[in-house]
This record gives sequence, C-alpha cells and structure tokens, in this order.
Amino acid sequence: MEGAQVKISKKKDRTLVTFSGEMTVVNAGEFRKRLLEAFATGKPVEVSLAGLTAIDVTGLQLLCSCHRTSVARAIPCTVTGRNEALAATAEVAGLPRLKGCVQDVGGTCIWRLDTDKVTV
Repeated sequence: MEGAQVKISKKKDRTLVTFSGEMTVVNAGEFRKRLLEAFATGKPVEVSLAGLTAIDVTGLQLLCSCHRTSVARAIPCTVTGRNEALAATAEVAGLPRLKGCVQDVGGTCIWRLDTDKVTV
C-alpha cells in the first residue's frame, strides 16, 4: 500500500490491526481486505490509528463500514489512538454525533461524542 502500512497481530484475546500512514482512496481496497481478515478470526478487533498521518472521506467510510461489520457479525470492535488527522477530518465531515446510526443499537459508534473511543 503506497503511503500506508497495515499490520495484523493475533493476540490471545483480540486481533489487533495497526494502521500507519495515509488512509485514503489510494489504499482503501487493501485496508478493507485486511479488516475483513481481522474479523475472520472471530475474536474482538482493535484498530489502532495512532500512526495515521492523513485520512480522507473514503477512510472515514471504511471506519463506518468496520463498525457495521462488527455489529452484523456480533464481534466487538474498538478504534484506538488519539489522532489529530482523524479528529479534524471527522469534524469537517460532520461525523461527531450524539447517537449512532440505525445499526448502532448497542451504542458502540466511534463517532459518538459521549465516547472516548477515538476522541474526536
């Protein structure tokens, strides 16, 4: 992936997906593929974005898709790593919200203002 790196680490209690670099339309297909690999383990998934340097709308959509996959498969997923690039882009896109989308019946949306999952 040009300008980005994704590492999957299988831990005892979860699958850790560590992303660094730019999460943009250029590498969206590869990042999507790696997220699906992580969910295939059946263990809770943690996506670490501490190394994220840039994100575009496609990257934001991938994170929403990751949450929908988590809900659909009943596999917990968390997004960690305070990141200014993510926070700024999410804010401009209007993603921070008081409640999640229709699929967010468990209150796990990463964009909710009352959560510290991404700290946007």
